[in-house]
Amino acid sequence: MFYYETPRVVCVDPQHRVARSQGMEKAAMVMSAGSGPAHRSPFGDSLRWIAGEDATGGAYSLHERTAPPGAASVPHVHSRVSEAFFVLEGEFTFEIEGRKVTARPGDYVHAPPGASHAWRVASEKVARALVLFAPSVPLAFFEEIDAATNETPGARPDLRQLAAINEKYGLT
Repeated sequence: MFYYETPRVVCVDPQHRVARSQGMEKAAMVMSAGSGPAHRSPFGDSLRWIAGEDATGGAYSLHERTAPPGAASVPHVHSRVSEAFFVLEGEFTFEIEGRKVTARPGDYVHAPPGASHAWRVASEKVARALVLFAPSVPLAFFEEIDAATNETPGARPDLRQLAAINEKYGLT
């Protein structure tokens, strides 16, 4: 475990202690494997936070998605945000603007702002991907989605509540 800060270098330890300093978005950053908060989504997957607006100056946020076989999102549109996927493990089927494509480890998929898109785990094993939102999606969005998803364990989340959270952050 380590924690170290200079004006240009920031390191993070597994206990999620993140160095905060003015101009952090211009500092180098190292995050230990497995660190960063994780949030569940209503799609049956989890997103581990790697870098967000604090670290990137709002330019992008980066997450690791881990999803079990059969997990899937609903078709959705981000009016101001692009969403990109880099598959690490397993297979995903993506539908973007009505076009379906299967993505395997090493494949990259991009949904620009305004494009209807959805994903589904197509493999018989857990699938993982790096997910990049540009510009950044605030950590608070994922915290609110996680809370709404987990209000009543085993129950389906309230779709109106999820839609209101998406609207609040401009992710309609």
